[in-house]
Amino acid sequence: MFFRKSVNADQQSSLRIAVVGGSNSVMREGYTKYLNKHLRQITSQTTSIKYYSLGGVTNVFGAIQEDRYNIAINSDIIFFEYCVNDRHAIEVKRYSLELAGKSLEGFIRKCQKSNPFCLIILVIFGVNKEDYYQKTCTLSELYESIGSYYCLPIINLTSLLNEQKGKDFIKSLYNAKDEAHYTRPDGVQVVAQTIVEQLDKIGVINSLKSAKNYPKNIGIQPIYQDNLENIAFFENFEQGDFFDYQPEISVYRNTVYREKNFALTPGNCLKFLLKGKLVALYIKSDLNDGLIEIKFGKQRLITSSYCEWVNLIKPQNVINLITLPLSKFSESQDFAPVSIACCREYLDSFELDYIKKEPNQKDPRKWKLKIIGVAYIGELKPFA
Repeated sequence: MFFRKSVNADQQSSLRIAVVGGSNSVMREGYTKYLNKHLRQITSQTTSIKYYSLGGVTNVFGAIQEDRYNIAINSDIIFFEYCVNDRHAIEVKRYSLELAGKSLEGFIRKCQKSNPFCLIILVIFGVNKEDYYQKTCTLSELYESIGSYYCLPIINLTSLLNEQKGKDFIKSLYNAKDEAHYTRPDGVQVVAQTIVEQLDKIGVINSLKSAKNYPKNIGIQPIYQDNLENIAFFENFEQGDFFDYQPEISVYRNTVYREKNFALTPGNCLKFLLKGKLVALYIKSDLNDGLIEIKFGKQRLITSSYCEWVNLIKPQNVINLITLPLSKFSESQDFAPVSIACCREYLDSFELDYIKKEPNQKDPRKWKLKIIGVAYIGELKPFA
């Protein structure tokens, strides 16, 4: 059985819901709107919902968000949905099953360490592609394996709907131009209803109504010894000597996020010492993104920070991740210097990360890198 946290019987009337996932989970008119409504009705409790989701990133972002916001401590139930993003990133060889597994396990263990009473529900969405329907999805199997190991409720939506109504019905939940997102409002309502019905079937709804309080998975051994449970996030660049000179500071806002960012221009550099592993850069992209150089000790990579989601006709700000350091860099056993800077010239050879493309801005003098923060494992400190 699955049980929610119970502070005391008088406080059972409020169910705190968190959503951690990709673009399907961040849409305000998406499935989560109706999920919130159905849960409120079926549990007869007031509900609140908070979004920690972001489109165009892999599940490592979930672990980052848990470190930043202590999601588990502030939630009774977390819906975790990243399979669409992870699957696509793996298909285009910008992610791997191993990294997806380590990130998922890291998120689970990080949450259960901070609040072992918080219920994590793994939501597995498919895509409207014939290959997906015909072949076994190894990523979905990985999610189900890890979820089962930690005794988590798992909702494999495509599998459930295929058993109940068949493939043609599943296809009707998408439109012809979008294979990754359910139609609104019709498709997302079916998704929400199916999730709640399955939660009711496997006993989760009764547990949400219950005053019983059982911690989960205390002392269970990890599947991956080097999972991302200890991931940390640093963004307080004003508290120390982190730049060659003071960068321009601005704040990005949308309906979910308010992110301070530091704009590096050619000649300026973000620098610090790190003992451990560099995982990712959290950035804001726009039309002036260009090539950047990341160094960690003797390791070096060149990549583009320009996101393919930036609209050329109506330029929009896009917040996203650069996760190449996670797969390309080895960890350091001692403190080693890290430097992150815009390249001063256009280079012919560079690597592209997930949803990144060649810079639109061809003049290196106009390149900017707007950094929100850095994800890492280990110890980080300024040079000074």
